[in-house]
Amino acid sequence: MPQSSHYYQTSDPDIFSRGSIKLTYDLLRKKNPALALTVRNMITDTPLPKQEGELNDKNSDHFKVTLNSFEVRAVVEYLMEYGRDDDEIKSKLGMAVMAKALMEDWIVLAHKMVSELPENQKP
Repeated sequence: MPQSSHYYQTSDPDIFSRGSIKLTYDLLRKKNPALALTVRNMITDTPLPKQEGELNDKNSDHFKVTLNSFEVRAVVEYLMEYGRDDDEIKSKLGMAVMAKALMEDWIVLAHKMVSELPENQKP
């Protein structure tokens, strides 16, 4: 069952955990350092409020993704590229699996962003 607060649920497509943001940064860092830095900078903001009784542990922090649609698309594209090289797959199979899981989260966010567009701007 997703955790919730007055303002968000951790299952919301635009809510990412500190760990997901850090892992996204790590996977993008070599492919697109500028985008990776933009992603990482999201965790420098104040985390979303926690419910009373939740651990005050920074690893349980969540953040609202504030990237624009072009940046989200670029994140998805770079994560899709991760692990395509056969040598990379052999040496980093676990990272490729995590990249795929993260990519799915970013795709859900992209779909949400498209669904919120005005009708005349939808693809």
